[in-house]
Amino acid sequence: MEEKKRRLLTSQDPAAQGPDIAGSSASRTGEPGSDKSGSDDPAAGPTTRPKPSTRVKPLSKVCIGWRIVVPAIAFVILTCGQFLNTNDFFPLGSLTQYATAKDLNGTVNSTCIEAQFPGEDEPRRLGFNAATVGIERGDVESQLDRVIAHPELLQSMADSYIRLHPDEPKPETMILCRITTHLKNGLAVGEPEQTTLAKWEVR
Repeated sequence: MEEKKRRLLTSQDPAAQGPDIAGSSASRTGEPGSDKSGSDDPAAGPTTRPKPSTRVKPLSKVCIGWRIVVPAIAFVILTCGQFLNTNDFFPLGSLTQYATAKDLNGTVNSTCIEAQFPGEDEPRRLGFNAATVGIERGDVESQLDRVIAHPELLQSMADSYIRLHPDEPKPETMILCRITTHLKNGLAVGEPEQTTLAKWEVR
């Protein structure tokens, strides 16, 4: 009886036992339908296409032109600023405020602006900035010789002060001055000295 059962089991067709048994049998034997045999075939995977080459577009004449003209203009302005010793074209000027070293036992000069107001005995020191007189001190110091030679330029500072401070009295005289501080080993010594550089009666 046992011998008949053994013969019956070994004589069954694997395809008749269902897809699972057939698939496992095929995977063991390497027959078509086997996952293992399909994964080992290099031709079964997707083919990779070569990437198209990127074409570089040359610059137009306009792009080349402004790349040449702009640096050339900047170079001309920088050269003129050096020869004329002016900072009117900042930051393409001579930049003299950064180009000189100070003697630790020398002097330090600082430009100041004062105004004489009606009813006051002494001139009043004003802030030398755009919020007070409409211009920064460094802008005046860069052309100090010109302002001293033409004190009428102080009129624009007076006009700016009147415009920026409508509630304040109108100044009668604008005074451009210089404060000189003496140094010893880099430290200020003594009292600063004040010198009047230019005066202008406000109109």
